[in-house]
Amino acid sequence: MLKHFMIISVLFSLLSCTVQEKNYTIEVINGVKTYRNKNIPSTKDIVIKPVELFTINCEDNSTTDSTRIIKRFNDFDVDINNNIYISDMSNNTLKKFDSNGNYIKSFGGRGKGPGEVEMTGWMMVLKDTVIVDDYIVQDMLKFDADGNYLYKNRVNEPGPFERYQALTDDKIIGYQVYYKEEGEEVYMSYNLTIKNSNFTNYKEVAQKQILFNREKYNFFDMFLSAYATSDSLIYFAEKSDSKYKINVYDHEANHIYSIMKNYAKIPFSEEELIIFEKEYNNRWYFSNNKSKFKSAIIQMGYDKYERLWVISAIKRDETNKTDYLVDLFKDGVFLQQIKLDICPGYDFVNYDEQIILKRDRLYYINRKDQYLKVYSY
Repeated sequence: MLKHFMIISVLFSLLSCTVQEKNYTIEVINGVKTYRNKNIPSTKDIVIKPVELFTINCEDNSTTDSTRIIKRFNDFDVDINNNIYISDMSNNTLKKFDSNGNYIKSFGGRGKGPGEVEMTGWMMVLKDTVIVDDYIVQDMLKFDADGNYLYKNRVNEPGPFERYQALTDDKIIGYQVYYKEEGEEVYMSYNLTIKNSNFTNYKEVAQKQILFNREKYNFFDMFLSAYATSDSLIYFAEKSDSKYKINVYDHEANHIYSIMKNYAKIPFSEEELIIFEKEYNNRWYFSNNKSKFKSAIIQMGYDKYERLWVISAIKRDETNKTDYLVDLFKDGVFLQQIKLDICPGYDFVNYDEQIILKRDRLYYINRKDQYLKVYSY
């Protein structure tokens, strides 16, 4: 009898859908694993101390080459050799710098001719091509790495393609925006979408649609969901003020697993709301319908050590008022929280000050003071 009881106990343990493992549990729902992490690090030996390599100042007073000047830093990307391409929104040009920050050349421009755009939005490097969009007409202009204009593709979907980046050598990922009218009502969708290199839709990873009401909806509550990519996976943070959850997909948009971490709703302080309004009150989508609670996940990135970086909201006081804190994960498991001293931390997406991981380096954009700092780590 005892022998039978022991066998049954072992079988029950093997069949259980929840497995206790150190600082996390694994729950299986419909065949998909969810790593439920506690706020307890699994390691305490990770130290990240970025070393500044160089700074690219947008307005270099020492140069006599007027084409070198960047009047309005908009976006940037790097190629396989760590050459840096910066888009200047003031004149819709692209500036190329080598891996040591030395200026090489300027190309592109404002207009309607070959290689010109009316209003630049985002840009990226895809294999050996540099791509910049003309946001007004939804053309995607392609240049070679030397800045020679090649051709353009039209985004045929009924809405702009935003916040995009290379996923593979022939796939692109970003947000496809859709507007749909039903009678007097307008619906807006913001779908994380994989596209082919000619910008035709390939797969949709995540969808979100709302009834657009300019006075009532809050852009920051509904959209700007963070995402990050690796050589094989896509990490997508669910937009929530009460749940810390990241869904992980392969490059075919199949849901592989999810990551969760203990989190409680955190309200914005009055001081934080003032800073929030100051940063965004000149943007078209800002409304008086302010967020009362912070989004759990603000931004994400993926580093050269195959770790996911998650910048999440924290409860702030005088001791951590400007701390920039990063939760590190690997294979779904919370490793440790680290602090970076490069820039102040914000509990909302602040485009004026951003830390971005690309290839084997860390980049800090300061759009207020117009410079880009490059670090090894």
